[in-house]
Amino acid sequence: MTWHPGDEALAAYAEGTLSTSQAWSVEAHVAECAECRATATGRVDTGRLEAIWDSTVDEIDAPRRRVIERVMVALGVPDHLARLLGATPSLTVPWLAAVVLVLGFGLAMAWSSAGEPFVDAREALLPFLLVAPLVPVAGVAAAFSRVLDPAYEIAAASPLHSFRLLLIRTVAVVATSMVPALVMALLLPHAGLLALAWILPALALAGAALVAGTFLPPIVAGASLGLAWVMGVLGVEIGPRALVAFGWTTQLLAAVVLAVSAAVMLQRRDLFEIGRRP
Repeated sequence: MTWHPGDEALAAYAEGTLSTSQAWSVEAHVAECAECRATATGRVDTGRLEAIWDSTVDEIDAPRRRVIERVMVALGVPDHLARLLGATPSLTVPWLAAVVLVLGFGLAMAWSSAGEPFVDAREALLPFLLVAPLVPVAGVAAAFSRVLDPAYEIAAASPLHSFRLLLIRTVAVVATSMVPALVMALLLPHAGLLALAWILPALALAGAALVAGTFLPPIVAGASLGLAWVMGVLGVEIGPRALVAFGWTTQLLAAVVLAVSAAVMLQRRDLFEIGRRP
């Protein structure tokens, strides 16, 4: 190696005052030259080095909170729970944006169909009412999938009982999924009480998805229930009566499914422990 940076360049490199291109050049040389590396090391301000190290450790130990985490902390959620909830896929900004996009498409279809001749105003609501209950199911399935849940290992190391953590995350997922759906439902044309007809089915499907997740992988359970819901609703809607699938009979059935799901979850709560799920 025939070229060596001078003392001034090494001193400026140690102080961090070199330009980016010069620093890269000196750093490449210092990495290969023991003599210049020793010279540069002797010129480093240990106080500045410790400050850089401390800030790095702080950044690793306490990474910046996501938007969802900051909102939850502002609402009084403890830091450790906010961190666990913030890593849930269905509580991230991209997921919520996708939810709004899907529901917005259903809302737009309802408004466009409502103005068409020979179209019953109630029939125009079907696309939205069909899709809205699927949103919490998808959120629950993603939240407890070993593949999609980035917080799976964190949850495994959490001192919280898995069943309690599951309930906390489920409430958060279902609540955040249903809020945009409820807001958009109130914008449906000529809906009346039908704007709320999807809520009980949504809760029932989410509860059933949790129970099914003790027998099947969460994604498979959620997809199966979602497909059954779509096929069931479309099958019932083939006939002269519009939106019969969202009548009082379905509401009563959804309430029964929700109650049974809650009872089965309590009965099988030990199966929600990390490592014992399908």
